[in-house]
Amino acid sequence: MASRDPSRIAGWFVALSAAMAVTTIVLLAGNQVQRVLGERGVRALERLMGLVLTAIAVQMLLNGVADFVRQLSASP
Repeated sequence: MASRDPSRIAGWFVALSAAMAVTTIVLLAGNQVQRVLGERGVRALERLMGLVLTAIAVQMLLNGVADFVRQLSASP
């Protein structure tokens, strides 16, 4: 991303650092979250995240197919 828009490299650095900090906090607090949610809550959260991941994968697949079809129709 920085190579595409070098003028925003500071913003990308801040965003990446914030994402890494949040990820570190979540991973460190994993045991406490598991205790609070309980076994059923963790299982429900796992299924929800699996559903979100599947939805993102399907959207990426559809975008790729659409781009491929567009390239086919644009070529002579």
